[in-house]
Amino acid sequence: MKTSNSSKSAIIRYESELIHHFRQLLDDDTDLAWQSPSGNSANDRLPWIELKLDAHNHRFKPVYSLKPSIPELESILATWREPLPPLLVAPELVTRILEFCRQKRLAAVDLNGRVYLRSEGLLVDRRHLPGRDFRFELEPRKIFVGKSARIIRSLLTDRDRVWAQSELVERTKASSGLVSRIVQHLISQGFIEKQSPREFRLRDPLGLIDAWVKADDFNWRTSATRYTVFGGSPIEIAHQLASWAKEQSVPLAFTQWIAGWLRHPYTEPAVTSAYVARLPEAATLEKLGLRPVNDAGKITLLIPDDEGVFLETKTVQNLPLASDAQVYIDLQKTGLRGPDQANALRHWEGFCRP
Repeated sequence: MKTSNSSKSAIIRYESELIHHFRQLLDDDTDLAWQSPSGNSANDRLPWIELKLDAHNHRFKPVYSLKPSIPELESILATWREPLPPLLVAPELVTRILEFCRQKRLAAVDLNGRVYLRSEGLLVDRRHLPGRDFRFELEPRKIFVGKSARIIRSLLTDRDRVWAQSELVERTKASSGLVSRIVQHLISQGFIEKQSPREFRLRDPLGLIDAWVKADDFNWRTSATRYTVFGGSPIEIAHQLASWAKEQSVPLAFTQWIAGWLRHPYTEPAVTSAYVARLPEAATLEKLGLRPVNDAGKITLLIPDDEGVFLETKTVQNLPLASDAQVYIDLQKTGLRGPDQANALRHWEGFCRP
């Protein structure tokens, strides 16, 4: 298949820029035989575009959106009365929007060359073309790291709750501007929905968690230190660590197997894992009988890149646990039967509920 090798990238700020670069894409695309009416200005909206494929012509009416959201697309589909089917044109089709278009058979194109076309007798599903990097400038890039992740984590502490933005600002210690941007992004992606001008709630909590799993880089956001110890069950070891943390005023939150098992028992915990603000000093290691090891071990202590993991915890058997969503994320990378425990936790009715 022949493709255009010209390198193109830009930050798109206005609809006129979107239209201009879209028309250039139609001219440059050597894979697909696009046709459009002639005589219009380069920045004018096109009344239609046509694709000729296998001796058949398929005509669409472009609908331009700088930052398409699922509510916006639902509204377009519900109110569309034009004789031609709509074709969404955007700077960038993120995964969530592209999946929605596939589900609803909504034709879509972005400036990076992604194409999804579905109509009678037609199916085109093309990936990003090389050498193209177009995007809308206000789109949050990393919503699952740092203080942005605090907002996601807080929302997932109660999947049924109606939230106000001010509550998230208070709970996460993030700026109101960051909270507003993340909330608007989650609304556009269909993860949350407005209940009133100032209130919103989760619409797709499990979908949000799945997106978090895909984006997560456990080794990047944590620094892990492993220890071995003679004797003691995982629960006994956990209580010893909790006592040390309380005495030394060290923030601590258990995660992975031990936390998943305490929330919803399914697999016996193989390792006692916990987030800590700092590692135990030599005297504590000697007192608890802990010896550092490079691999395996019965204890894993994790220093997180952001203290947000300590802001949303639950207490079970006098042990502080990371939030359900955080535990689920962390169990994905544990190996052994960690993913089995994660799956059982996910399907438990108490998951991500107080």
